[in-house]
Amino acid sequence: MANAAEETNHQLSAVTIIGSEEKVQQVAGSAHVIDSVELEKFEYTDIQKILAGVPGVSFRNEEGHGLRPNISIRGTRDDRSGKITLMEDGVLIAPAPYSASSAYYFPSAGRISGVEVMKGASAIKNGPYTVGGALNLLSTPIPETFGGKVNLEYGADNTVRNYANVGDSKQNYGWLIEGQKHQTDGFDTIQNADDDTGFTKDDLMAKFRINSDRSADVYHQVDLKLQYSSELSDQTYIGLTEADFKKDAHSRYGLTQQDEMDNEHKEVTLSHLVEFGNTSITTTGYYIEFKRDWFKVNKIGGDGINNLIDCANTGNCGSNITTQADAIAVLHGEQATSLDIKHNNRAYVSKGLQTRIAHQLNVGDVEHNLEFGARYHEDSERRDQPTELWQQDANGNLAYVSTGAPEKRFTKARAWSAYVADDIQLGNWVVSPGVRHESYKIQRQGSSAKETEQNVTLLGLGTSYQINEQLIAFAGMHEGHSPSPNDGASDPEEALNSELGLRFINQGLYAETTVFHSDYSNLLGTCTASGGAGECSIGDASNAGEATVQGLEVLVNYDYSLNQALTLPVGITYTYTDAQFDTTFDDGGVWGSVEKGDKLPSLSDQQVQLRIGLAHASGFSTDMNVNYYSETCATAACNANEEIDAYTVVDLAGRYQFNEQTRIYASVENLFDSEDIVARAPKNGARAQKPLTALVGVGFNF
Repeated sequence: MANAAEETNHQLSAVTIIGSEEKVQQVAGSAHVIDSVELEKFEYTDIQKILAGVPGVSFRNEEGHGLRPNISIRGTRDDRSGKITLMEDGVLIAPAPYSASSAYYFPSAGRISGVEVMKGASAIKNGPYTVGGALNLLSTPIPETFGGKVNLEYGADNTVRNYANVGDSKQNYGWLIEGQKHQTDGFDTIQNADDDTGFTKDDLMAKFRINSDRSADVYHQVDLKLQYSSELSDQTYIGLTEADFKKDAHSRYGLTQQDEMDNEHKEVTLSHLVEFGNTSITTTGYYIEFKRDWFKVNKIGGDGINNLIDCANTGNCGSNITTQADAIAVLHGEQATSLDIKHNNRAYVSKGLQTRIAHQLNVGDVEHNLEFGARYHEDSERRDQPTELWQQDANGNLAYVSTGAPEKRFTKARAWSAYVADDIQLGNWVVSPGVRHESYKIQRQGSSAKETEQNVTLLGLGTSYQINEQLIAFAGMHEGHSPSPNDGASDPEEALNSELGLRFINQGLYAETTVFHSDYSNLLGTCTASGGAGECSIGDASNAGEATVQGLEVLVNYDYSLNQALTLPVGITYTYTDAQFDTTFDDGGVWGSVEKGDKLPSLSDQQVQLRIGLAHASGFSTDMNVNYYSETCATAACNANEEIDAYTVVDLAGRYQFNEQTRIYASVENLFDSEDIVARAPKNGARAQKPLTALVGVGFNF
């Protein structure tokens, strides 16, 4: 009997939305793949660091670890990555993609084996968020022969990451077991307390596959994936005043010492693949549970966090804490006050069934790659959120007082979606039409019962032309849509998106440049505790009307051979984004006060990543990333103390491959220990990037 390595490598087709770097070059639009080789260069555990080299993708830092990333594609609102289609192995992975899309759960970047980013007209296959694009994270695949991998790391702030996987494939089955433990004491210090500010995160995954003979005319494959993770992190929503940031950018107020996120994620997916002739059909059922309790300060002395920080900064105080001196004293634990610490306790369920049919067809000289997909999906969010009353004394000590009645709310969604797409190749032309339909109902139950129901059909068209062996031109246009939430008053987000680009491939050189334009007929923002310009009701939405987002994306990678032993990989990623409101309004909360021509918040006009490396045939290699982000603002109005600095971060990594099995590696993030204000959200306190952080590791493959 032939072993698995000698047979055709059948992989479950639903795992990817693109496939490989080679297939990227054939897409009639802008798309990018980051493979496992690229991920191993820095061994990043922050997805935002990983995506920094992808043009058109931006993000807002928060706690420096990337636990809850805020990702934007082509100017979509970045808050909790709630405006992009987020997937793992082709399955929607946000806790409740329709009823509560904020990604308080995000797959651990340290365990993923690849990343796919789809933009432009081709992204219409992946909904429900189709304005900016889709992000698909790839879990570790089952190996074709027995083997595994072990990584052991230790770094600053007692950071430890232990990762291992082992698996095997035979003629008719395969399996994989994977585990990761990642923990750190954290780099911030808490005033008047000795508590840590880091996290502990555990991940477990198991995959099992049974399949027919690899040479069967009709090939069947069934895959089961089981995934579990838990996180306990000492994170807060309270940043620093201007004065305190200048004194110590990595300090936290003592009244945040009880703040803690505790969450648990469970996932089961079962997939069936059948291949016959030029047709493949993949059907996947999924069931996902996510529970979290973020116990964090909600009000201080009866005032909201934004109000208290503003009072301490400017003297513009509210009715409870009435003077700037009092606000500063309260924050520093030098004055007694009451604290409302809220259990942001929520339980999510996401489940569904999806299928994809792909068929290759030749009609004369015309080649068709037809694809049909459909999905039935349900999700829900249940809130049971009591608030505890605590008391701070004049020495900064905290004491529990009582617990109030919980705030309860239940929201559920039901959605049908389907798409049809075709890649039509005729000579040097590829034309890719597509159509997507979304039908969903979102219901909020309880005392403030509300309902949203939408049926929308979206069209897209992409095309590419092979000018010569090296040069490809592409263009596309598609209708974008983001579901409206459950407030019963807002309209869904809609935009007409277009792009025009060139792709050049010649030996070791890959270059791509794209201009893009998104014409929003209705920009939409949802009120969350983690974002917003003012006080608003969590979960409600605000229509911002017309807006324009346009820009330029450039990507260049070149592997230059100095001699037979030395290779010099270099690259640059550049994104220019011009994002403006086209209307004047004041909604008080989500967007705040907006004048026509104001810039969209927390979105740098310019982002640059420079990459340079050196690889020697002896097994030694090193790489450096230099990332620059231009200044921006936390709100459209950009008032005093709302500016976000321009900043540069330099990361350096090196490794030595002893043999095929063993390597050692080391990295330094933020090499020059820069301290800039990189975010003012959640809430409006100043936040810095991760300080200089070094680690060493050893990797072993077997």
